[in-house]
Amino acid sequence: MTTRSRQAAALAQVLGDRIGRPVRHSYDGPRTERYSGGWRLEWTDGPTIGTMRALAREYAARFPDLPPVENIRFDRAHTDQAEATALLLWLDTDPNSAFDTIPGLWLEQSFAATEDPDRAPEVWQRRGHTLYAMIREAYTAKSSSSGHTIVVTALAERIRASGWDQTLAWLDRQAEPHHEPHLRIVK
Repeated sequence: MTTRSRQAAALAQVLGDRIGRPVRHSYDGPRTERYSGGWRLEWTDGPTIGTMRALAREYAARFPDLPPVENIRFDRAHTDQAEATALLLWLDTDPNSAFDTIPGLWLEQSFAATEDPDRAPEVWQRRGHTLYAMIREAYTAKSSSSGHTIVVTALAERIRASGWDQTLAWLDRQAEPHHEPHLRIVK
C-alpha cells in the first residue's frame, strides 16, 4: 500500500467519523483530459457534496501526499427513502420557488441541496416513506421507469391546486394505517 493509499484511507476514516457514517475511498487510475480518474470519496445520504468538500479542506494539511481537494471526486449515493424525504424538506423551504424547475428534476435537485435527509425528524421521515411508497406503486402500476416523474408531477399539481400546507396535511393522512395512498396518476 502506497503512502497516498494510506492517506486516502485515513481521510475517508476521518470524514466518516466526522459525519457519523462510512466514507469509502477508491482510486480510478490516473486523471487525464479524457478520463476523470484519480481519487474518489463516496458515502450514502448524509451531507451534501459541498459540505464534504469543505470538511475535506479542513483536514487536507494532514494528508500532504493526496492531491488538492479540488482534484478529488466526491460521490454521494442515496437511498430511496432519503431522496423522497429530501424532496419534501426542500419543498418545505420555499414550495413556490420549486416551480422554477420542472417537477421531473425535483428529486435530483432536492437531494443535491439537502443535508442529512436520512436524519430528518420523524414526521419528515414518515412523509418521505409515504411519498416513496407512492413512487413504488406508480412503478408497479405503470410498469415504467418513470414512476418518480409521474408521482412528482402529480404532487406538483396537488401543491398548485391546494397549497403546500394542505398538501402536507394530505400526505400525513396518507401515512395513517387505514389509508391507501391515492395520488392521481396521469398518462
